Amino acid sequence: MVHPALPLALFTAASVLLIATASGQPGKAEDFIVPTREAFLRCLDLTDPGFAAVKEALDEGDVEKATAAYIAHFRAKPIDSPLIHDWAGTSRNSKYNTARADGLLEGHFWDGYSVYEVPETGLDWHGSPLSCVTRFPILGTVRWALHHTQDTRYSRFAVDHILEYMGAYSIEEFIDKRTSQGWTNHTTVAKPWYWCMIPERLSELSETMALIKARPEVTDEELIAILHRLYQETGYLRTDIKSWVDRRHNGGGAMIGAMAQACAILDDFPAAHEWQAYDAQLAAQYLDEAFYPDGMCVELTVAYSSSVASLGQRMAYALRQEEAIASRRDKLEAIVTCLVALSDPTGWLPSFGDLYAGVLRSYVNQPLATSLDMPWAVAAAASKEGPLPPFTQWPVAGQDQWCGYYTMRSGWTPDAAYMAIDAGPWGTTHRHGDRLSFVVTAEGARFIIDPSSTRYASNEPDAMIGGQPSGFLHNTITVDGVDEFCSEGTVTEVHEPLQNTWEHGPRHSLFAGSYSFKPVKPVTWQRRVVFADGSYWLLQDVLTGSLQEAELEQNFQFEVDTEIEFEGDVTLATAPNGSHLALVPLSGGLTPTLTIGDKTPHTTYWPSGKPTTVLRSEDGHDQKHGRGWTGRGGSRLVPAPAVTYVGKSAFPAIITVAIVPLSPGQTLNDLPTIQSQQADGSTTWLLPLSEGMLEFVESPESCRVVLK
Repeated sequence: MVHPALPLALFTAASVLLIATASGQPGKAEDFIVPTREAFLRCLDLTDPGFAAVKEALDEGDVEKATAAYIAHFRAKPIDSPLIHDWAGTSRNSKYNTARADGLLEGHFWDGYSVYEVPETGLDWHGSPLSCVTRFPILGTVRWALHHTQDTRYSRFAVDHILEYMGAYSIEEFIDKRTSQGWTNHTTVAKPWYWCMIPERLSELSETMALIKARPEVTDEELIAILHRLYQETGYLRTDIKSWVDRRHNGGGAMIGAMAQACAILDDFPAAHEWQAYDAQLAAQYLDEAFYPDGMCVELTVAYSSSVASLGQRMAYALRQEEAIASRRDKLEAIVTCLVALSDPTGWLPSFGDLYAGVLRSYVNQPLATSLDMPWAVAAAASKEGPLPPFTQWPVAGQDQWCGYYTMRSGWTPDAAYMAIDAGPWGTTHRHGDRLSFVVTAEGARFIIDPSSTRYASNEPDAMIGGQPSGFLHNTITVDGVDEFCSEGTVTEVHEPLQNTWEHGPRHSLFAGSYSFKPVKPVTWQRRVVFADGSYWLLQDVLTGSLQEAELEQNFQFEVDTEIEFEGDVTLATAPNGSHLALVPLSGGLTPTLTIGDKTPHTTYWPSGKPTTVLRSEDGHDQKHGRGWTGRGGSRLVPAPAVTYVGKSAFPAIITVAIVPLSPGQTLNDLPTIQSQQADGSTTWLLPLSEGMLEFVESPESCRVVLK
């Protein structure tokens, strides 16, 4: 949908639009306004014999007849694009549940944040509390109800909704508006030219047009009016899309995708072919600049970044014949590989950063993976038998470390042991204080999670919104109550590979990365992890600096419905499937505490390094609470157990914990026997393997692994 509504002088307008896009100036009327129906129809390639009837009618001055001729063609033509849902190829379900769509017909609206009861006078497109109503969030629900039931009530509702929007906001209102303008808050309707509204609206329009275009209850006049508006709005987007791509913003990726969808609907217009080629260039630029060489988006928010990666794949597959895309094969392979590597044995990705990351099948474009000859990625995404991914650690041996995500696993079975660690830059936006945080899945259960957030706002009376950005909420360390913040030496992105320790042997993996609490605390924290025999982990937190001692907290956030028991200082976590995860302290002398759903305000230093009890503020609402929550993207935080080991330690402090998965039926008696020896200022941990032994030799300054 990168199609400028090029009016009468096609090539002149195209050059003007390129200049406007490069400058990022507000859209001018001549860039996207097509003032009359006749002008719009004359944007067709009237030299095409297929449009002879349209041309003849226009030459006769009969715009109504020309409209009928074109819409007859539009109704009959197939829309063959991987970017548009194949409704004809989708079977119908006679028992499809239409309750949600029926609620919309009755006036029960939502926009992803707030809810709204539409009065008898109709939807207030300016004064309702639905901030995102102008991006058409409800049309998808109505489309599926229409497809499955063929009930004309749904098509009429969809068309009327679109036309009401067009009546509420004329295209002329877009003139001289920037896409960065138009937002107030989450309970005030955003202007339709605001960047966050445009891509989804154009996508929803394109998908809806593909479904309703042949339906007799939708009139020719309605179809041509919506097409005309779609053409002009994509023209408006064309004036500023590049500025968002240049920023490597997730909105730029969404705009590229939406523009391509509109091209599929508007491909009778010659301009659409130029727009699509330009869109491919923007997509190539986005792949080059918005993703690290290892395939992760520079935003480093897994929920957002994975969605952007999914959209990028979808775009790349649709435009794979364009040279700009075909030449990015290596980057596309890296993106797919990164997603597979991050997925845990249950299929979920860790929720580092805002919102709630989903499952692998939602993010891997299987047709693209097939075209890239990655059958193992297809099998992993589809959760079916097939070739296994050719790695169990990522980044793979010899690969540069860019994004700072690291995964280690025992294999690719559903009961495999898996850990993911976040040890890179903060990310360009939606960042959390989660450096050196990690997640653990084992024995078919998600045990230690990165606590996810709710949606950003809600007007529902029982809402409890929480972004969960603060360091103390994550699986991290606090020093004298100071949690992570944007401290000295930390950055939002990197321009050369990271140098964290990431080593592998035939029976182990070793990770080590650091974080500095300076200048608030003269403390450096190094987290070390040894993955032994694909069976268990040795986690070690080393704190050094000029302090004599400090009050320390070592936090572990568990998944909802995990049962926690303490046996002395050992934590035994039990998942709903009966499997267990044991946290076994080996050094440090800290004491475990359990917190579930603590509403007490808790001090954080994130992100500025200054103490506050406001964890995040959205639309004037301060978020204040303690540990023991996760979000799952809904309107309420969900209580979940957090185990925090606390106590005072002399410096240098070394806290060593074994993290051991146990199958259902196993007990603490089945834990590996880990012993230690001290000599010459270092400690050697003896880690038993199924055959042989690992030696983990450590001191406050260094660590190494030796296979015996």
